[in-house]
Amino acid sequence: MAQDQNSNVSGQITINPLLLNPEVQQWIRQNTASIEEIAFAPLPFDGIHRQELLQQVEGYRKTLEKLPQWAKTPGLLFPVKISLEQCSSQATAQYKAAIAARHLGGDLTYQESKEPLSQPQPKIIADLTGGFGVDTYYFSQVGARVHHFELDESLSSLVAHNLTVLEAAVLCHHGDGLQGLKTLGGALDLIYLDPARRDAHKNKVFRLEDCSPDVLKHLDYLLECSPNIMLKTSPMLDLNLVLKQLKKVTEIHVVAINNEVKEILWLIQKSASNAENPRVFAVNLNNGNPLTDETAHPGQDNLSLSTDQGGIDCKVVFDFNWNRPEQIRFSTPQSYLYEPNAPLRKIGQYAALTEDFPVLRIGPNAHLFTSEQLLEFPGRVFKVMEHWPYAKRHMKVFKGQQYNITTRDFPQTVAKIRAEWQIKEGGDQYLFFTTDAQGTKWIILCHKAD
Repeated sequence: MAQDQNSNVSGQITINPLLLNPEVQQWIRQNTASIEEIAFAPLPFDGIHRQELLQQVEGYRKTLEKLPQWAKTPGLLFPVKISLEQCSSQATAQYKAAIAARHLGGDLTYQESKEPLSQPQPKIIADLTGGFGVDTYYFSQVGARVHHFELDESLSSLVAHNLTVLEAAVLCHHGDGLQGLKTLGGALDLIYLDPARRDAHKNKVFRLEDCSPDVLKHLDYLLECSPNIMLKTSPMLDLNLVLKQLKKVTEIHVVAINNEVKEILWLIQKSASNAENPRVFAVNLNNGNPLTDETAHPGQDNLSLSTDQGGIDCKVVFDFNWNRPEQIRFSTPQSYLYEPNAPLRKIGQYAALTEDFPVLRIGPNAHLFTSEQLLEFPGRVFKVMEHWPYAKRHMKVFKGQQYNITTRDFPQTVAKIRAEWQIKEGGDQYLFFTTDAQGTKWIILCHKAD
């Protein structure tokens, strides 16, 4: 891979070269002392400041879980803590790359041409808010040529060094991404943005118009530069509101890691004629990156994303169309209880579940489902042992015992139920407290289905 493909166009790499010595790299990766112990221990190397060592040790340890592939690569350097906290995980970055590959043509390196003698040209992606470069790197791994923009000169230099080590086809630019678009010339195939969600006083913000850059203000210009925009936003945003604000959304991806929603991705396309019913993906990945799971993607490579639900494990990716009408049918608890995963609960639309699975709702606001037969389902599945209308005489049975407790559309909190009935947390049995369509409150005793 040529050096200029991932060099920093603004100038020299501003890092301490002593950090790259093999003995220093080995020390960073093999040291088992706590950060506090390292902070007060004698310095092990001349010419390296304590803060530099602490930053590298803390950064490496963070990547072990968040970026396992990078953690295995010697010679990488790590930025300040906040840059690592804000960057994508390996699993979510690979998922974004899969989306790009699907929309831009699979193997992005080769572009169809009517000229038989022309050389194949890579598709071009611009990451306008590059940060630590994780998303940038995985875009390059599906064959794209990627531009990385970063305002912080030190971080931009560090990323340029890392992407050289990783042999990625990336050109790093120190500067504002929006301004940088003017210097690139030529059409871009995709623009990616992850706007900063902190204001000038370092306070967290969530609304699109409060983030930097303000995508709403610049959206028309961005669509002039590229027909495809991928936007990453906070999971706190109201999906209905943002859908109206962005107007040309064709896909929404609500992405969770281990059932905790981490980010929302919006695909905005210039060609969109009717974006009132975009395709919605409820995505529940794990730290092991289930996109490599052969049972979820038989015969596909690890960065592929099927466009058909049948080619993907519904427990990982469940897709449907926004505002799909739902034929709601209710039932009291049956033999099995289903709790949709966190991405589906964030989306809040269940028509596809009730049509694609023979399940019934327990109540209009509980978002719990039930059936007589055991089903594969995108969420937690429980075998119902017993269920009773909520009453003190039934609750006395559980007093002082150990159960996992969940409340859905129920007037009392988990904490209040535990305190009132002295129920300890844990064990392998679960108590659900909920309200059905007739207003009856239920206690449902269950365990996880095999």
